[in-house]
Amino acid sequence: MMISYEHESIQYHTTTGGIIIHEGKVLLQRERNQPYWFLPGGSVEAEDSPEYTIGKMIYDWLGVPVISEQQVWLIENVIELPISPTIQIHESGMFFLLELPLKHPIFKKTCEFAGANKDYVYKWIPLDELERHWVVPEFVVPELKDINTANGIKHIVS
Repeated sequence: MMISYEHESIQYHTTTGGIIIHEGKVLLQRERNQPYWFLPGGSVEAEDSPEYTIGKMIYDWLGVPVISEQQVWLIENVIELPISPTIQIHESGMFFLLELPLKHPIFKKTCEFAGANKDYVYKWIPLDELERHWVVPEFVVPELKDINTANGIKHIVS
């Protein structure tokens, strides 16, 4: 069961995300039928930790074990969906800088590629080219360019 609930017109979700950077590129994903990219991740299950959840997602979706994770962001993201009635989604998420085995074939991918879930595609995008892509939420691009693990966990509200 996902950690989420609804109160009046607000949906609350607890999420986790993974940041995988290799040789100046970050791994992003998108739904096949959508034009925007985002960091891999999703909802946290009630019985699991965010660290376990993102490691399991990366392994299940891409077949790559996570060697280590370091939390870098605690995010609060509010999204308004323009449907009737207007619904607001309040996402609380923990994002982790992930380390994968360096010799894994995933690092050799040069084009978009599919994982186990055929609804998504993945791509290594150079950090200095992120502005050319539609990446959501908006805070991701500037924060990726300024990521600093020495300063501890950064709290981001958007």
